[in-house]
Amino acid sequence: MEKKKLYIQTFGCQMNVQDSEKMAAMLEDAGYDSTDDPLGADLIILNTCSIREKAEQKIYSQLGRFRALKNANPRLLIGVGGCMAQQCGDRLARKASHIDLVFGTHQIHRLPELVGAVGQGSGCRVETGFYDRVPSLEIPAQPHAGRVGTFVTIMQGCNNYCSYCVVPYLRGPEESRPLPEILREVETLADGGIREITLLGQNVNSYSPSPGGGPDFTDLIRAIDGVVGIERVRFTTSHPKDLSPKLVACFGDLASLCEHIHLPVQSGSDRVLGMMNRGYTAEGTLKRSLRCAAPARRSASPRT
Repeated sequence: MEKKKLYIQTFGCQMNVQDSEKMAAMLEDAGYDSTDDPLGADLIILNTCSIREKAEQKIYSQLGRFRALKNANPRLLIGVGGCMAQQCGDRLARKASHIDLVFGTHQIHRLPELVGAVGQGSGCRVETGFYDRVPSLEIPAQPHAGRVGTFVTIMQGCNNYCSYCVVPYLRGPEESRPLPEILREVETLADGGIREITLLGQNVNSYSPSPGGGPDFTDLIRAIDGVVGIERVRFTTSHPKDLSPKLVACFGDLASLCEHIHLPVQSGSDRVLGMMNRGYTAEGTLKRSLRCAAPARRSASPRT
């Protein structure tokens, strides 16, 4: 039987990119081949972002364009996932009445089931419930053939509750994957030809699968450095309050760890940082950075 066609359009962060890869992998097992052409698709999914208002405007505009495709082909299914779907829920379904499915950030693992239900005429489904543990974290993404780099999600959610940020409400509290599970995924990727990985999370340097003890983010990076075939390791994004001498030392000790760090300091004003509820001061961050940099310079070894 000929497979149906799936078109996924991704908005937002790298984690959304990897979530889209997971969706494509699951739906391939359910009988869908990916396509770059929405005109020939049987199923269209928008994986959305809600961090900036402009991102939401783009998504509504795209949904408006897809309405014409739906009118021309009533059997076409349109789904909206990701952070905007989580935030808007029923409101999104009412505003764009031609869509068939709205699914939130904790519902990705149910996508084949939900697509099957709306395909059988169940009517528009809105699924935005949270789980205590995020089931989709356990689903490995399938990078496109021929790629040498890919993303690996190590944790999801955030516990910081910065005053301006919706992430804790849309992605939920922090949940970290077990280190052995991540290591197995990286080893599988290396066996498949991947040479560069980027570790993903809303706040990767707070990675802690066993709060109060057990491995931390530096232990994970050092373990991945030992995987045969992995030549480059990156990570995003990190939080200034969790910058530690142990983490900075990794840049001097590990040949695979690329000499780059994304550290969103947000502001040089302590008053503004306090209003933002960032949990650190400009002066404290500068002092901590200098303390961290000193041992890193002493331990740094030549790289090839």
